[in-house]
Amino acid sequence: MLEDQVTFLLQKYLGNYVKGLSKEALKISVWQGDVELTNMQLKPEALNALKLPVKVKAGFLGSVRLKVPWSRLGQEPVLVYLDRIFILAEPATQVEGCSEDAVQEAKKSRIREMETKLLESKQQLNSEMNTSWLGSVVNTIIGNLKLSITNIHIRYEDLESNPGHPFAAGATLDELSAVTVDDSGRETFVTGGALERIQKSVELKRLAFYLDSDISPWNIHKSWEDLLPSEWSEVFEVGSKEKKANTVISNHNYILQPVSGNAKYSKLRADESKTSGQPLQKAAVNLDDVTLCLSKDGYRDILKLADNFSSFNQRLKYAHLRPLVPVKSHPSLWWKYAYRAVSDQIKKASGKMSWEQVLKNARLRKRYISLYASLLKADASRMVVDDNKDIEDLDREVDIEVILQWR
Repeated sequence: MLEDQVTFLLQKYLGNYVKGLSKEALKISVWQGDVELTNMQLKPEALNALKLPVKVKAGFLGSVRLKVPWSRLGQEPVLVYLDRIFILAEPATQVEGCSEDAVQEAKKSRIREMETKLLESKQQLNSEMNTSWLGSVVNTIIGNLKLSITNIHIRYEDLESNPGHPFAAGATLDELSAVTVDDSGRETFVTGGALERIQKSVELKRLAFYLDSDISPWNIHKSWEDLLPSEWSEVFEVGSKEKKANTVISNHNYILQPVSGNAKYSKLRADESKTSGQPLQKAAVNLDDVTLCLSKDGYRDILKLADNFSSFNQRLKYAHLRPLVPVKSHPSLWWKYAYRAVSDQIKKASGKMSWEQVLKNARLRKRYISLYASLLKADASRMVVDDNKDIEDLDREVDIEVILQWR
């Protein structure tokens, strides 16, 4: 049972980010107790969760290792190791004209995603699950999870936000680790009622953020898919500590200079917190010298990036109106597009509605809620209804925010 859940979670989360993940091979590895996936390419949509107009140009996950002690589950920690996460991202702000159906399909997908998240956030864990043996084991595993993440470099290159001044922003991390500890700070394993009072120790090594202005984009002698693991490490500047110490500072203009430190998180039992007057949860963070610096050029690039993202969001709203022809050859079509987009903005900004519109929206709301509720009652197992033609027709007339409120 637990093996199937572990396999499902790995497939669900890793499958969204990496290419060529074999479900059967993954299941066999989980049953053996030691999952190790190496040298995997990341998907272009791996950064979609950020909800930003960026895409992965090249990505590499060197190693994912999950060690599950099935014979002593609930007595020994589950170990999770991630090593060499390299991502090269670029803007995805080009908006081409598209059909009304394509826009509605994107709108439908967005509504489904947002509604599912809202429903999941409101769901409460079943109390029977929490008191069962399975629930107890799951809580023990989560409470004693041992995590280690090493060698991360995420880089974003932008050639379009500030034409003539390409820039790159990035984050690097040598190591992040977390373990469960006792009151004296030594690694421990907690079970039963002790899980209600838990302490975690986190170690951070060389976290940094940089912003390089007027850069030359990375160019390699062959395609990213053909790079060897050692070549990925070389391109993303992951090597020995001595090499990093000599070159990393001079290679980048850092917003945050490489910083190391540690943190301790503690959670008290609810009754203990009330009687002692101490906070239920507490975290203490200790960092080495923290140096922040932002150049004039870097500040300029940040403003240009924000403007580009903002413009993209505006263009996206009216993508279905954009002409598919060049401006010079068909200027009249582009003037009509501009007029319709601006008129729509003014109409929404005014907030004024005629009595006919108020009556129409009231009737539409009544019809929508009644129909949606009846569809949910017809199939109690469904969380979201997005395959009904009547609902789809009504969705075309209403904004996403209003649809979510009605649902």
